This record gives sequence, structure tokens and C-alpha cells, in this order.
Amino acid sequence: MLIGVSLGPGDPELLTRKAEKALKASDVVFVPGEMAAELVRPFSEPEVLDFPMISDRARLLEIWGKNAELVASRAIGGDAAFACIGDVNTFSTFSHLKRLVKERHPEVKIETIPGVGTVPALAARLGVDLSESFLVSDGTRVQTVIRMKAVRPAEMAAELAAEGFDEFILGVRLYTPEELIVSGEMPEKSDYFSVLCARRKRR
Repeated sequence: MLIGVSLGPGDPELLTRKAEKALKASDVVFVPGEMAAELVRPFSEPEVLDFPMISDRARLLEIWGKNAELVASRAIGGDAAFACIGDVNTFSTFSHLKRLVKERHPEVKIETIPGVGTVPALAARLGVDLSESFLVSDGTRVQTVIRMKAVRPAEMAAELAAEGFDEFILGVRLYTPEELIVSGEMPEKSDYFSVLCARRKRR
């Protein structure tokens, strides 16, 4: 199994207990840099992988492919963790690595552990209240929209479909005993604690 572990923004006290448990239990822990390695070392001796910031795309793909093969080889026969600063599913090195592993080794089961990402860390540190809608972007075209309080998911999905979104996943009471995940056709009504994720499918 491959486990993506979120390390939070850099403060060791902002690691979750679930992240600490995964770091201790994994057979090997990979990290993309020294900052992540420092957070991991109290729980495991990490293996640092090189992900250079270079413009040579062919060379970059070669390096990413090599790293994906190494990680997958350890995940096939045991539990391999890949730990990143912030949240592993948000603007993360792990997202790209996960895509390569899924393409080349579909037999590898992949799970992720959420953590404190840039947005909640920023809000807390800067004293900013994010109580209304806001946009987070790296400058590229928006590929995903998340709607909170999705009590009318079918209606919301229809609105977003008109804007070019064509993949919908509804999460109801996530990480609770009543958790429900619905994909495809959306129900007319849902619980107050529901989140709708709308995406543009990769072409």
C-alpha cells in the first residue's frame, strides 16, 4: 500500500495523530525534501527523493518516472509512505506521483491522510476569516470547484455542468460513522454537512 501522509505547514505540533501513527508503522517513508524529512525523523528515518525544479521536461519526466517506480516497488510488497509539507492532496508533489503510480501500477492500493494545508494555516496565522466564498489558484485554469453545505446537490451539479464541469462526487458527513460518498448522478437533497466536488475530466 502507498500512503500519502500530510505533515502540515511546518510546526511539528500540527501533525495529526493519524499521520504520526502512519509514519511509525510504514516499512519505508519517502519525502521530497529536507524540510519534510525533519518533521518525519522523530517517527522514522526517511528516504529523501530528488524532485528538481528544472525546465527540461524530458529530464523531469525521467526523474519523476524513476521516483514513481521506486516508491511503487516498496508499496507492492509492504506499506510505503510518502510524506509532504501541507496537505498531500492540495498542490502537492504527491498528487503527481500518485498519478504515475496509478497509471503504471494499478495494483497498488493508495490512501491519503489529510492535514493542515496552506489555506487553514494562512487563515490562522494571518487572522483572516474565510467565512464566505474564496478562490485558491496557482494561476492555471480552475479544474475543480468545491461547494460546501451542498444540501441541493443535483441543482448545484446542473449549474456547474453548464460551466463545463462533468464529474461530480458528493461527500456526506465525511470521516464520521455516517459517512456516505456518492458519485455520478446527484441526489436532489442531502445533509447540511455535505460537500460537492465538481471536476473537469482530464482529456
